[in-house]
Order: sequence, then C-alpha cells, then structure tokens
Amino acid sequence: MVAYSFKGRFVAPIRVGLGLPVLDLHYELGGYAPGSKIRPKHQTIRANGRRRHARPGETLQLYHAQRSPKCFKIGEAKCSSVSAIRVFPHGDRIIIHPNTDHEVVYSAKTNAKYLDAFAVKDGFDDWAGMRAFWLEEHGDELKYLGPFVGVLIEWTPL
Repeated sequence: MVAYSFKGRFVAPIRVGLGLPVLDLHYELGGYAPGSKIRPKHQTIRANGRRRHARPGETLQLYHAQRSPKCFKIGEAKCSSVSAIRVFPHGDRIIIHPNTDHEVVYSAKTNAKYLDAFAVKDGFDDWAGMRAFWLEEHGDELKYLGPFVGVLIEWTPL
C-alpha cells in the first residue's frame, strides 16, 4: 500500500469521490459551508521523488496532515492508473503521457473545456481555480524552473 497526504481543502472532495459521508469537520477543513455542494476528487498530481508511487491495482491510503498530530485517515481507494504529467500553469497547458505511445495535451488555446474537466476531476471548480492553487503552492518554483513534472495518480473507490 502507498499512502498520500492531502491538505484540508481536499478532505471533503476526496470523501465525496469515495462515496463516504462528509462530516462537519471535513467542511471546516476545506472552508466549505456545511451542506454545500462539493466536487469529487478522483486523482492527485505528485512530484517524482525518492519513494515509489502507487501502481495500478494497489490500494491507496489517503490521509490528511500525515506526520503531524492532526493526522487522520480520509479513506482508501484503488489505484486505477498512473501517468507521467507536465503542468504548465503559466502557459495554461497540461501534457499527460499515459503508458501508451501517444500523449494527451490539454491547452487553453485549443480545448479549454478539457482543462476545466481535468480540474474538476482533481476537486476544483475549473481550470482557473486549479491554476490559482498551483501558482500559490508552487509559483516561485515554476517561475524559474519551468513546468511541474511528476505523476498523475487516478483512483476509484474500493
């Protein structure tokens, strides 16, 4: 099993995507009004690193604030696919390399609706919201280093 940790804003969307109940605590962590509509999250984008990422078919353990006193398990899911990804928040483009011979390119210039659909699958309202999050979290790195390079991990409920 592979474990991933998430910020509070993603706890409720992950629980919705897994078909689990959303408690008041989960709404508060994400800054949502109790009872508000929350878009389900079915994937995560992670940097390449020393530790290996999940493989299709493996069980994922999804946590909030892992390695802290506030840690709790959000739920478990089954990894459905893992693909290489490059995210260009400054260029409004995402390039996904699934384990095939072709790549998938989502660009604001050619098909902005696909960027929005991708962002919704990641728990955001649209590409603008996802882009703002990326620039807030990784803005300085991306300004000097170029695109974010990592893996796209998709999951389904157990």
